[in-house]
Amino acid sequence: MNIRAWLKNPRVVFFLIYTLCFALAMQAVGFVLPFVIAMIVAVVMKPLYDYLRERFRFRSTFAATLLTLLIFGVLFAAVGFLLFLVIRQALSLFTEYRYMIADYLTSGELLDNLRALALSGNLFKVASGVAGTLFQAVPTAITFVVVTFALTVFFLHHLGDIRRRLTDRAGEDYAPLLGRVLHIAYTMVRRFIRSYLLLYLITFAEAVVIFYLTGVEYPLAFAFIAAVADILPVLGPGAVYLPLAAVMILQKNYISGVALLIGFLVTVAVRQILEPRIVSDSVKVHPLVVLSAIYFSILSMNIGVLFYILSLFMVYRVLNLAGAFEKG
Repeated sequence: MNIRAWLKNPRVVFFLIYTLCFALAMQAVGFVLPFVIAMIVAVVMKPLYDYLRERFRFRSTFAATLLTLLIFGVLFAAVGFLLFLVIRQALSLFTEYRYMIADYLTSGELLDNLRALALSGNLFKVASGVAGTLFQAVPTAITFVVVTFALTVFFLHHLGDIRRRLTDRAGEDYAPLLGRVLHIAYTMVRRFIRSYLLLYLITFAEAVVIFYLTGVEYPLAFAFIAAVADILPVLGPGAVYLPLAAVMILQKNYISGVALLIGFLVTVAVRQILEPRIVSDSVKVHPLVVLSAIYFSILSMNIGVLFYILSLFMVYRVLNLAGAFEKG
């Protein structure tokens, strides 16, 4: 079969166009991320938004703003609580090892290292690099939050209108197809998000048990942080388990430290077993596809590979179920 024949196949054309669009989106991830996050939040929260409007007769803009404020308030509260726990743990370690730290700060070794860095110019480079990073990161983060907040309110307020306008502009020939695509995509995205929320809930339950048995202070709080950290690629809950294990070992509580390391390995193993099954059941993708996506993502150390493979099969399934690849 020649190239022209291949390009006449709608499935091949879809694969090429989707791959190109995904590659461009990844290159411009900083620009598209607020739109993606806002759209996902709007899709997930749309039923609650409709409930507020119908049950309490809230105006559309007020309901969208109130719901978005609630979501962002919960997120900021979680981040603030995380910072509180980190600072508290750091102060606890500082108090326990204050004499060792004081000896190091007053020793000549620290002064010699600082003098060497200053003479080589590296100290100025490091300081200017940190200052430049903070100067750029802080306003960028604030702008990102503000834009995402505004987009979330907008999408919640206009999600129904956007769908109707897209369907109207598709024309009589393509309006039914587009309607089926949007309906199937909406259902599949909600199932996909629910499946991962279930995985995070399982991670939270495992962490509560492990932290309680190993004597970690505030097991519920640290378990919540571990569940949130589960979103992170590669390390995941290890961002919580490993530092806690290190603290336990530094405090000479070797049994608890080793138990935390074992608990982390068990959590990872359970996640690798359950994730392909739960995700595949929710989006009706073969478990082998999900398992392969996870494997390729870990092998390449790139979370984008996981998103690409899963989203490719999800979008293909949506279009296929809607009949977009049918000829005639």
